[in-house]
Amino acid sequence: MRPMRGSAKSSRIRTLAVVVIGLLFVLFLSGSGLAQIYTDYLWFESLDRSSVWSTTLGTKLALAAVFSAVFFVILWVNLYLADRMAPPERPETPEEDLIERYHEIVGSHASKIRFGVAALFALVAGVDTAGQWKTWLLFRNGGDFGRVDPLFGLDAGFYVFRLPFWTFLVDRFFSILVFALLLSLAAHYLNGGVRASAPSNRVTSAVKVHLSILLAGLALLRAVAYWLDRYQLVTSTRGRYDGALTTDVEVQLPALSLLVLISLFGAALFLYNIRRQGWTLPVVAVGLWAISHVVVATMFPALFQRLRVEPQQSTREQQYIGYNIDATRFAYGLDESKLVTIEFDYEASLTAEQLQSNADVFNDVSILDPRLAADAFNRSESGRESYQFSAPLDVDRYLVNGELEPVNVAVRSLNLEALEADWEREHIVLTHGYGVAMAAADAEERGLPDYLVRGIGPSEVTRDGVDAKLDQPQVYFDEGFDGYAIVGASRDEVDFVAEASAAFRYDGSGGVEMSGLLRRAAFALRFQQLDPLISPFIQDGSRVLYIRDIESRISTLAPFLDFDSDPYPVVAEGRIFWVVDAYTTTSKFPYSQNVDVTSLPGTADLSGGFNYVRNSVKVVVDAYDGDVSFYVIDDEDPIITAWAKVYPSLFQDVSEAPESVRDHFRYPSDIFRVQTETWDTYQVDDPIRFLEGAIAWRVSSEPGAAAGTEDPSLGSNSLMAPQYRTTRLPGETETEFILQRAFVPSSSTQSTGRPELTAIMVARSDPERYGQLIQYQLPPGRLSAPDLVDSDIRKDDEISPFISLRNREGSTVKFGEMQMVLVDNTVVFVRPLYIEAATETAVPELTQVIAVNGSRIAMATTLDAALQAVTIDGGVPITPPVDQGNGEETPVPVPDQDLEGLTVAQLLDRARVLLSDANRIEASDPDAAASLRAEALLALEALSGTLGIEPDVPITEPVGA
Repeated sequence: MRPMRGSAKSSRIRTLAVVVIGLLFVLFLSGSGLAQIYTDYLWFESLDRSSVWSTTLGTKLALAAVFSAVFFVILWVNLYLADRMAPPERPETPEEDLIERYHEIVGSHASKIRFGVAALFALVAGVDTAGQWKTWLLFRNGGDFGRVDPLFGLDAGFYVFRLPFWTFLVDRFFSILVFALLLSLAAHYLNGGVRASAPSNRVTSAVKVHLSILLAGLALLRAVAYWLDRYQLVTSTRGRYDGALTTDVEVQLPALSLLVLISLFGAALFLYNIRRQGWTLPVVAVGLWAISHVVVATMFPALFQRLRVEPQQSTREQQYIGYNIDATRFAYGLDESKLVTIEFDYEASLTAEQLQSNADVFNDVSILDPRLAADAFNRSESGRESYQFSAPLDVDRYLVNGELEPVNVAVRSLNLEALEADWEREHIVLTHGYGVAMAAADAEERGLPDYLVRGIGPSEVTRDGVDAKLDQPQVYFDEGFDGYAIVGASRDEVDFVAEASAAFRYDGSGGVEMSGLLRRAAFALRFQQLDPLISPFIQDGSRVLYIRDIESRISTLAPFLDFDSDPYPVVAEGRIFWVVDAYTTTSKFPYSQNVDVTSLPGTADLSGGFNYVRNSVKVVVDAYDGDVSFYVIDDEDPIITAWAKVYPSLFQDVSEAPESVRDHFRYPSDIFRVQTETWDTYQVDDPIRFLEGAIAWRVSSEPGAAAGTEDPSLGSNSLMAPQYRTTRLPGETETEFILQRAFVPSSSTQSTGRPELTAIMVARSDPERYGQLIQYQLPPGRLSAPDLVDSDIRKDDEISPFISLRNREGSTVKFGEMQMVLVDNTVVFVRPLYIEAATETAVPELTQVIAVNGSRIAMATTLDAALQAVTIDGGVPITPPVDQGNGEETPVPVPDQDLEGLTVAQLLDRARVLLSDANRIEASDPDAAASLRAEALLALEALSGTLGIEPDVPITEPVGA
């Protein structure tokens, strides 16, 4: 017997241990959930956005509570009625023994079980309803778009704001009634009111009344659902194009109206059947509904579409396609109010005069490729392995000596993976990145970036005249910055890691205080680490910075917005700010087309699933404090207006943004991709020609990136990426920052035909013209597409041998981004050429610049020389104008040291022009005059070498003899 007792005792111990472990596990899970909620609140409070947290959470809880309560009442009442309708005696059936055992177990607990079952299902359904908080808030606060749909005559706001919630409401109540019907049926069975195996009276009269009423309720809800489905037709995807087309209007709409009547008739039959014997009428009602739904609402519309519409689509669909074109253009910001078309009478006729009169345009051409230059940034400016720059570099514009200049800029991000840091180093010591590196995009220095801002720590250098001074270079909030940092600890942070590190103490306002055991325990649970609770370095005044990734930070504050995939840094007011574009989208805009944006990364928020988009908000994040500001830049967007009503403390007008930051706002590339890949089809406004597709466009293909070994990330089969450029557009007087992309005919491919540009679209970014779109319409057949220009470059008699010679073992030739430069009535393609040695420490170095105008292709060591070579008249060097002291400016040629290959006549002309200009500017700028004379001397020395004359031997033969 003793072994038995020992065995029982050990069994009880094991049972107790399992129970204790289970309780601890449940406590841990509940504690982690509470810690998450508590620390979320502290995070919102630290950003002065606690009202945002409470509004969102309060809405979710209210929806869950209200719907749980309503669903509980519905389920409990039906279960209660099922119990009250139980017959006094249960009929004798084969399964009665099991049912009797059930009643013996339940006994007097029936009411508790009824309450528990109703509460469980109601709670599940109610909590799930909390996920509709966005739909509810838009329903409450949405307004009108000022655009009426052509089918029902309702404002688009009905479809975007109100219809989604009504549809959800009907669907949810239909689901809960189905649950009520099933639970009631089960209860009636257990109570004896339903017996499928009984020889007669399988359903009592009371049960029949109950079930018939529930079925009638379902039929009524189905009728309401069909009625609402009529309005869903304006976003139908049945046809080739979205919206209510011929089949939807002529067949589907009447079919849905008929199904409404059939559902109402079915509800009447269910109610009428209460007074009749049997279930014949309900079966007839369900059969009639099923047949009608399959035949009338599904089969017949499909046959009509195939047999009557598709064979004569151009005539049957014309009116509705017109609706689709108009709605799509408006929904994507491509209507006449936002897009202007300018006829661009292109001629391949770049002249020397154009070079001089557009010197400002050519001087701003980017020759530093933001993708290839990232290697040089990381090699020379990262500060060993402690920091890194993400590729590609960001493109922006800054004032340099008072002039707007294109730059490539990147934040020096902390590279924790390379440091193999332990908990202390990762979370207390190495807490932040440091500063930025910035290089002129239109210049180079011995083939490498010409830095305007470089260095780290006290050695950081900002070139004189560059409006990018940094007083607060520390970067605590960054792209991809996961994890957390604890500042104000008992030991110092490392400010930067370079030749000599420096200590730093964070004095910003970011983060949440960790004082007190409760908070430290909450953060230990949130981060799933014990260290925040036990670390001796945490003291009174210590703060924890978390949710430091830029995208995570802003999406936590505003999960109802979509965000651009490319945040970019701005240096302003002595600090680093991150700017992220935010979008409002919906898939419910009537008659608008869903667009498949193939060139966006799959993780981009705008990669699909919408048919209306607006770039309504600019989000600015302080890289030091983590403060987040949402600035509304499109107050005409009804969706952002609705969200601003919900969260008035979250949004500010764009006029409240610091001007120095606002000057760096740029039109986002994600929405520009969406717009251009929509416009390639929707630039056709005639429905007949639209359906034919013969004059549709496509975005031009991306030229290959590397010679011989193509870079798969920029392969020739992908679409050409939008290009940021600092330039002066044709016909304008001021330099501005733009985004551009080109189109070719959709039938053109690289394997057949010669793709030619049909148009170039430009988006403007400067504050006074932000968001304006210009389409430069090109004459047909005159200008080759960029990928064709790339092919011609590779086949050029001068360039091809150059590439072949250097693209061998030991080095690789890589092409930089091809720039399209619009100037007067012509387009010049400019492409830098890089060479990268096959060594571990090598970076791509800019060695040549290629220019193309029409059929003229030239390669030189400088952009100036390449441009001169593609002019129709030989050209002269480019220079900015020189002030003559009398208020007038006279263009002066810039000296060019690339004299190789020039003819005798060109060398003589070069020397003559340089000496003439030197004399002209002697009084105003003697240093520049001396430089020009030195260049003239080089030209004369080159001339003597061409003629085979020693420099100190006089020329005795006439030049050119």
